[in-house]
Amino acid sequence: MADDKARILKAPDLPTVVKGDGRYLMTLLRQFLTETAREVNLANGFTAEEIKSDGTSKVSDVKNFHLTFDRLGGLLEWDHTSKVDDLAYYEIRTNANVGSEIGLLERTRENTSTKLPLTYVGRVYCFTVLKNKERSAGTVITYTKARPIAPTDLALTKDQQGVIVSFLAIPLDCIGANVYVNDEKYSVTDNLFLYTGGEVIKTVRVAYYDQFGEGESTTIYCEIPDVTNFIVERNDSQLYFYWDAIPIHGVHYIVKVGSIPDWDRVLTIFDTKDNKHRYIYPNVGEYYMLIKAVDEHNNYSKNATYVYLTNQKDEHKNVIIELDQKAVAYGGMKVGMYYDAVGEQLKLDRGVNHGEYVIDVQLPQRYRARNWLDFACIGQTNDTFCFDDMAWLWDSEEAARTVWNGTVGDLNGVQVRQEIARYVGITDDATLDIMQMDGGLTSTKGTDPADSHGISYAQGRWHTGAMVGDTTRLSYAIDVPKTFTLSFNATVKNGLGDVLIATVAGDDGFLVLGYDAKASCFYVRGSDGVTVTTKEIAPPFGRDWYTLALSQSETVRTLYAYSLNYDMTVSGNATAKPVGTFSTIYLYPKL
Repeated sequence: MADDKARILKAPDLPTVVKGDGRYLMTLLRQFLTETAREVNLANGFTAEEIKSDGTSKVSDVKNFHLTFDRLGGLLEWDHTSKVDDLAYYEIRTNANVGSEIGLLERTRENTSTKLPLTYVGRVYCFTVLKNKERSAGTVITYTKARPIAPTDLALTKDQQGVIVSFLAIPLDCIGANVYVNDEKYSVTDNLFLYTGGEVIKTVRVAYYDQFGEGESTTIYCEIPDVTNFIVERNDSQLYFYWDAIPIHGVHYIVKVGSIPDWDRVLTIFDTKDNKHRYIYPNVGEYYMLIKAVDEHNNYSKNATYVYLTNQKDEHKNVIIELDQKAVAYGGMKVGMYYDAVGEQLKLDRGVNHGEYVIDVQLPQRYRARNWLDFACIGQTNDTFCFDDMAWLWDSEEAARTVWNGTVGDLNGVQVRQEIARYVGITDDATLDIMQMDGGLTSTKGTDPADSHGISYAQGRWHTGAMVGDTTRLSYAIDVPKTFTLSFNATVKNGLGDVLIATVAGDDGFLVLGYDAKASCFYVRGSDGVTVTTKEIAPPFGRDWYTLALSQSETVRTLYAYSLNYDMTVSGNATAKPVGTFSTIYLYPKL
């Protein structure tokens, strides 16, 4: 095409290089890469800001202090001081404490430096220090460098020498790329890598890296991986399938069923692109459910993942229980509610937005609960709470949980939740023990308290419960392993001060559960020095119903707290090993 015009970009002119001068070659390469990357770095604006001087410094501040990133890493540059003959050094630091070894990056007489903090976001200070110990006020650069992006156009090409891995050119502010072939790492400084290993390639992953670390990666799967975490749950005639999605474009999943775990001898029941599926399979018997992933080129997972499922004949389907609470004057447990005898109805307590009405249900046998339902109801209130009573700020927690229902107290649309309540366990369950304290202190597994004094009972959330007062003592001998979960249901009548709620102790240490009134949060303190706190959950006053749960795994200690009055859950956790087994639980303030 004679009329076509070619555009040629001219690189910066380079001086003539003396053969063998390696240091000069590196300087020239640095200058060339800096000029090439300057357009990229202009958008970042990594230039210096002067530090406010107290007016006593006689040494001029560093001028033209700036930072650029190129293929060799970050480069700091500045203009030489006019008193270069009197210069002792320039001090590059992460803080303003000139002379201290803490925060020192480099002392140099050059006007460039490659010393930077080890983080993507940071500050770099530069000070001029003269031989007579006088120094400048200094300048500072605040930089934020984005992590390297994921490589694109990742491709594999086989030749006589091996397999060439290619991808888009390395960005100007990155040093190179890490190429992982079957999880074995190789580092390259350009966008081509020749793999000559004899191992069959299953996966190739590539990520750019700079002086701070590795960025996002891109992966090619040469062999479709096996499906993981394959789960099949049954609810009557419905089967629910779940599994982990495979990060491959265009992949779909085939599920089969058979009496043996042989992929070639079982029957296909469905094919889907999602990683979950519902299927009607009411057949009675014992079956293997198998799954494989298939890509758009019809390549299958090497191995089938399977689940062994037993479908026995149902003894029952659904149980419908109808309870007329109006006929018994709403005699169940009322949490944040009361019974209006005149209107023959339940109403919320004054200033309460969330209430519970709890009733016991005796089932003829053990059933599996699968779900809960929401439905709307019509109600009314005789609360005299008026706008003039609002003595709090609009952005306060009280305002956030206040619901306006109209001038006549219309509660149309209030949601009532119908649910199966709590399960207290039976003697052969894995639960260690349950202390209900609903009029008696013996646990569900027949354990009597080791110590009890000053015990009285009051209305709780699910039933009556033991009231903990100033003179109460209540403890049990227990046998709790190193890893466990411990939960409480507690009703607070008049707010919480600083209080110790429970202590579990053994020969190796202890854990104390308490409430910090100043911080408005629950905490668990261990004898190992680790304290776990929740976020703020409620102010330490008023009436509320709490569910607290403490969990200890092999590596993490976690505390949960739920407030019924505020209808919110908070939690906290910390890395902590178990402090040991426990032999006693104290359900009153005790260190």
